[in-house]
Amino acid sequence: MGTRTVHAAAVIAITLLLTGCSTGGDVRDKSTPSGTPGAAEKAETTRACVDAIADRAAAHKGGAVRSHPVPAPCARLSDADYLDAYMKGLEQAHRAARKTSQGETGKAADGAGS
Repeated sequence: MGTRTVHAAAVIAITLLLTGCSTGGDVRDKSTPSGTPGAAEKAETTRACVDAIADRAAAHKGGAVRSHPVPAPCARLSDADYLDAYMKGLEQAHRAARKTSQGETGKAADGAGS
């Protein structure tokens, strides 16, 4: 009888574990859609912040821009997220400046050969 008790306890334990796993998965699946708009909103806010910083950097000669005052689109970001957006904004502005200067260099070379 002791063996049957052990087997029954093992079956019950495994059943409870499997039931617990599937219930946990269902709960996460249900919460994911409600969490998605928050993530999408954060991504949109971050993109607007990056663009605002890139615009500031493009407006300043040499691309230098102070991190403060914080642009309005960045106001809702945490300090860490703002720092990431700030660095991405500077990178975006520098890439755009490089493309522009390379385009002007190519046009000048084409004009000089004619």
